[in-house]
This record gives sequence, C-alpha cells and structure tokens, in this order.
Amino acid sequence: MVRFFFYNKLTNIELINKINNNFEIYDGYIKIQNYDSENNLLEISDKSLNNNKILYGKIVDFNMKIDDIIKKINEIDECKLENKIKYTVEEIWTNKTFGETYKAYIIY
Repeated sequence: MVRFFFYNKLTNIELINKINNNFEIYDGYIKIQNYDSENNLLEISDKSLNNNKILYGKIVDFNMKIDDIIKKINEIDECKLENKIKYTVEEIWTNKTFGETYKAYIIY
C-alpha cells in the first residue's frame, strides 16, 4: 500500500479515479510553511516550527507502486501546471481530521 496526501485539484474523486478506482480516502491535513493557491506554490520547511499553517486535503491509500501512481498523475491534464516542468515528491507527516497521524507522499 502507498499513501498520498492530495490537495487542490487532486481532492476531486473523478481525478483520483483516473489514477486507480480502487482506493481508500480520508479527510486530512498537513502543516506547511506557506501555500499560494493562486500560483499553486507550496512550501514545507525542514524545521517543523516554521510549518505553522494548515493545508486541508485528502489522504488516499492505493494498492499500487509509487512509480505507477506518479506515472498516472502525470497523465492527468488537470494536474499539469503551465510553467512547471519539475515536481517534488517527498514523504511527510499527515493527520486524519479525527485522529491518527501517518507518513504519506506528497507531490508539488
């Protein structure tokens, strides 16, 4: 199982179905330093004290390899940004809205 945290457009179930229609999804959030929703720029600091804002999204569990998930995301036109050719994938701490904390991947 591979767990992702999705925000912005990828919280849309129809888009998640384009990755795989067999998944589990939960409401959740992450702590971030800054997010510019207009330009879709996300900043996550290495120092947890700097991450004092909350970004809400979806925690999604897939029964797929991470490479296959990223390949599918790259095929979704709605997720492509005009002037962006390089993305970051990293593992972060996510929180379910009601409870548990998990490690999950994020792409930005």
